[in-house]
Amino acid sequence: MDIIYDIHNCSHCPTVATIGSFDGVHRGHVAMIEETKRRAAAAGLPVTLVTFARHPRLLFEREPQPFLLSSQTVRMERIAATGVERCVVLDFDSRMAALRAEEFMTKILSEQLNVKLLVLGYDHRFGRPEPGVGTEEYVAYGRKLGMEVVRAERYDEGELKVSSSQVRRALSAGDIERAATLLGYRYSISGRVIHGAALGRTIGFPTANIELDEPLQLLPLYGVYEVAVSVNGREYAGVINIGTKPTVTASGRLSVEVFIMDFDGNLYGEQLTVSFVRRIRDERKFSSLDELKQQINKDIASINP
Repeated sequence: MDIIYDIHNCSHCPTVATIGSFDGVHRGHVAMIEETKRRAAAAGLPVTLVTFARHPRLLFEREPQPFLLSSQTVRMERIAATGVERCVVLDFDSRMAALRAEEFMTKILSEQLNVKLLVLGYDHRFGRPEPGVGTEEYVAYGRKLGMEVVRAERYDEGELKVSSSQVRRALSAGDIERAATLLGYRYSISGRVIHGAALGRTIGFPTANIELDEPLQLLPLYGVYEVAVSVNGREYAGVINIGTKPTVTASGRLSVEVFIMDFDGNLYGEQLTVSFVRRIRDERKFSSLDELKQQINKDIASINP
């Protein structure tokens, strides 16, 4: 996939495009990209996926809470896996945010990218918010530019409505299985192993403390989860705790710690990818370290590596 960050360097050949944040690159996104590819093939034109270097929401929130479904690196990898030929990554800044939809279509999509057919998500809006401007207006603007505008059908997974918002709701409820169904893959986080208090080692369960690559990536509901951990190309079963470790500290500070089964080695500084398999239990405060150790043994015993 050809990734273009400077739209002034784009070739000016006609193209079929779709546009969006593609946060999570879930099943709905993939379905829309597949529709774009089919329409492009029918028109004999290449596909251009238009997205943003940072989520537009970040421009308007001074202190955003974690909400992203992946890091930028992982998002681009998942976009590339869909098989699109070209991805244009726009720098969404205040000037771009001030553009009306018609201006955006004219200056960016038509004049810079030469889009001849634009495929939109069923609920996608772009440009500065304007009352009464929606799909019909986009179609009319496109007609003046020689650009056909079509809206993709909503993609649902059975009775589940597929959207990034629905994925976030599932994760916030700890419903890992539902999140995976919506995404089409297991939800995962990536990060570097950093030094912690090493309390896990003192009770026989050395854990790796993870510093996320993307600080604004959404973590599942606090609790203990069965996970698959990728370390240097190998995958291991593991148990992760997301929360404040109330049994061993009163700091209230969030920690993300994973115990990797059947692994022996130094992980400090290593990069890990952790994929969530299922939720085991809530995080809770135990009356003693011995009681905590007994529960951890039960958590591990519930896994079939």
